[in-house]
Amino acid sequence: MVSRHDTANKDRVEQYYAMLGFWLGALVYGLYCLLFVFSVKIMVQKRGSYWTWSAKVFSIATYLLFILTTVYMGIDASRVLYAFSPEWTEDSNGQLPIYYLREHTSSRNFAIMVLLAVLIWLGDALAIFRCFIVWDRNWWIVLAPIALLTLSVVNAAIVTMALRHPGVVPRRFVQSLINIIFPVNIGQTCLTTGLIAFKIGYQYRDSRAAGLRMHGRGVGLLTIIRIVVESAMVFTILQVVLCVVVYLRSPLYHVFNAILAPSIGGIFALITIRVDEAKKDPTSQFTLPPIDTSPRTRSGIGDNADLNDPAGGWNQGSAVTELGSSTNEGVDLEKGTLDSEDRAPDGILTAKST
Repeated sequence: MVSRHDTANKDRVEQYYAMLGFWLGALVYGLYCLLFVFSVKIMVQKRGSYWTWSAKVFSIATYLLFILTTVYMGIDASRVLYAFSPEWTEDSNGQLPIYYLREHTSSRNFAIMVLLAVLIWLGDALAIFRCFIVWDRNWWIVLAPIALLTLSVVNAAIVTMALRHPGVVPRRFVQSLINIIFPVNIGQTCLTTGLIAFKIGYQYRDSRAAGLRMHGRGVGLLTIIRIVVESAMVFTILQVVLCVVVYLRSPLYHVFNAILAPSIGGIFALITIRVDEAKKDPTSQFTLPPIDTSPRTRSGIGDNADLNDPAGGWNQGSAVTELGSSTNEGVDLEKGTLDSEDRAPDGILTAKST
């Protein structure tokens, strides 16, 4: 039997972790604000010929993520201030603030749960949309990630409402749903990231087979794979840790749960910044193996992934490169391969020397 003294000690420890999580979350949010400002600057500079419908989707989502995260942080701050205020002490007859912070029936805590769920869903939806674009708008490819996202939405909605209205759903069933929330999200994230990396890697292999290397205007395909995978790993690791601490019912849950919300938008902003910095790398040069003077047909795609240049822009001094409709010109994480509005005139990929 657990004594009242042991319960009080556990409550104090959990309260310390909750406060640590709040301040770490605020720190991550501050870093996210800086990343957001830089990413907005990059997006504004990209407007014009790059402003396609898919780029608009990512831009709108970037702003929406920041707005929702800011609202989340504001509500979180208000509930922490109330929990440590004399008002709560009077209302609760001297209970510790942690009792309010884990009270899911309160309006502030319910709003926090809903906002966090929406942020996760929005981040997952953007990742699926990026996979959809990279795979040339192939719905069959994203059916499995969409199914997992749908399961996640239904699961989280049931859990949220069950916590808001205790007793409506059997407690054991609710706990079972809670235990599978993060595994489903982790599976969906890994599947989506794997599909994106596989597609880009496949095009990288084709570009090598065609004899193409790199050019100064785009970003190497391997660089894109590294950026996407490393960024996805941050979100995945957070969810894996949360999955473990939820299963163990550790107070560390408050720490990692607090930094999850601002890290979602920060990851997408970081991708934008890293891709833009990779484009400015002076070591990126376009090279071709020795070629004869007669035009010849090449298949495959160049080893580049210009995420901002809608036309792909092949250049090599005196060499002339024509992009054909049968050629996958490159990978744009916002637009995928070239669509009809951006595709160069039909032809075959040739290279001539003057």
